[in-house]
Amino acid sequence: MKTVICSLALCLHIAYINAAMFHQQSPIKQEWKEENLDGFDELMISWNTSRPPEGKFDFYVSVKINEWSPWLLYASWGSNGQSSFLNTIQGSSVRVYQDALEVLDGKKATGFQVKIVAEGSAHVDKIHGLHVYTNGDQPKELQTSSCLKSVYLKVPGLSQITVDHPRPRDLCSPVSTTAVIRYLLNDNTINPSRFAQNVWDNGFDIFGNWVFNTAQASVHLGDQWNCWVEKLHGFNDVYHYLEKGTPVVVSVRGPLQGSALPYAKGHLLAIIGYDPSNQKVICMDPAFPKDSDTHVTYDLSDFIQAWNRRGKVAYIFSKKGS
Repeated sequence: MKTVICSLALCLHIAYINAAMFHQQSPIKQEWKEENLDGFDELMISWNTSRPPEGKFDFYVSVKINEWSPWLLYASWGSNGQSSFLNTIQGSSVRVYQDALEVLDGKKATGFQVKIVAEGSAHVDKIHGLHVYTNGDQPKELQTSSCLKSVYLKVPGLSQITVDHPRPRDLCSPVSTTAVIRYLLNDNTINPSRFAQNVWDNGFDIFGNWVFNTAQASVHLGDQWNCWVEKLHGFNDVYHYLEKGTPVVVSVRGPLQGSALPYAKGHLLAIIGYDPSNQKVICMDPAFPKDSDTHVTYDLSDFIQAWNRRGKVAYIFSKKGS
């Protein structure tokens, strides 16, 4: 069985395949096709599964622009690490670059195909969630509702600067995600340095690959949770998850008044609450030098500008059935 979810709140296309579909196909390879979608020029794939003890999953993607593009290797993820790619094909208007497939030359795609090939002990029937984000038909951003109530999630502070790792200043994404997982599982033993190694993208030597961070989050959270990457409509969507008790990790680019650093090249942090009376976004920002310094507030309008500069990217954590 296949379920396609179009989120009315987000006005985005998020597609999800549940585990039942995989049991009907080969445990070594499976494909998923969707057509007649709103035109899009960006696509991201997120997956939820345990990491195989031996072997890997290779994720391929193709999009339809009048006709189907060649298959492009999107990501490899498995027992010995993970890699994203820069993949282009001469004469084609699509490319894969790190987290995303991009449609080039001003063109739009109206369909996608995802193919998963498993090696070793990696079997596709172990995947319990597969999410595809496309940016088709995004409406204008709405003003943040004036009716929002105060919300605060007690996510413990976690500074990336104090992490025992040779490159702590590069760890904003895995440290923010670790803090969220610790909160959701009520388990402060999850090691941010080890988490960082499990998201390191050996194709680009980075720790901030968005889909690798949500994939590793799923490893810790298990099959009761869905974790994925998308670009939200606005802060009202963030508040929706806060109200349900789940923090949201977002990407920002400075300037951001009160931040630890300029964030000129981008930075990830966790949104953990909102103060409507003062219009302040409450964050766990790992760039500050001590755990106790990481709980900070940013002016809503200033924060939204910094978030918009990164396309309103968010890591979503959603408990099944909630």
